[in-house]
Amino acid sequence: MSFTEKVKLEAKRKSAFRCVVCREPFVEIHHIIPQEEGGPDTLDNAAPLCSSCHDLYGGNPYKRKQIKQMRDYWFELVENTIMTNDGALLEIEKDPYFLNSLKNKGIALYHVVFENESFEESAQMIFEIVRTAQKTQPNLNRALYLDIDGHRNENGGYDNDMFELQRHFILGYLLPFLSEIHIPLCSAKNTKLQKNNIPDELNIFSSDEEMIKHLKKEGKEKSFTIYSEEESGV
Repeated sequence: MSFTEKVKLEAKRKSAFRCVVCREPFVEIHHIIPQEEGGPDTLDNAAPLCSSCHDLYGGNPYKRKQIKQMRDYWFELVENTIMTNDGALLEIEKDPYFLNSLKNKGIALYHVVFENESFEESAQMIFEIVRTAQKTQPNLNRALYLDIDGHRNENGGYDNDMFELQRHFILGYLLPFLSEIHIPLCSAKNTKLQKNNIPDELNIFSSDEEMIKHLKKEGKEKSFTIYSEEESGV
């Protein structure tokens, strides 16, 4: 057996989706005591590690105690220094070991895309996280961290939904409303001033024709933003 999705997500959240050794994002959940040696699939035996630290230390039996100590320290540090809002919005306050340019400058937004989520569902949730961040923490620099479970094609790359989500929606559309992004495909910074006039809602259309029909019906009482899959080239 392996860790359940519930245990993996809990471990990732307790570590702020970062490696307990080097603090880098995009982690996998490592068995401190290997399964073949009777290690259980429990949170107590789980350590979030990036792929590099997993390769360097994961298979070394002499590092197990140290990995557990570093994990416990990082879990406690995250709990004591990061404020959460429904598990989605994190404000970084004090952490001398947190290697992140946002320290004392902004907020970090985290989202995990699960295997059963479609492009539309994920895009709406991410947009709502960004909109809520502006509403509750106005005009602070925002950094988006994205993790994706599954959504792989037969060649090992991301499927069409997740490629579009990263390449066209986040990089091509959402980045102006953020200061930086860290997604599985890449990391990028907004070279211009972050926009804070985030609309009230996001409308996603499969074609320009569908978008035009909606615009004709839409009143002017509510601001909204448009993402067209046709314009994205998908």
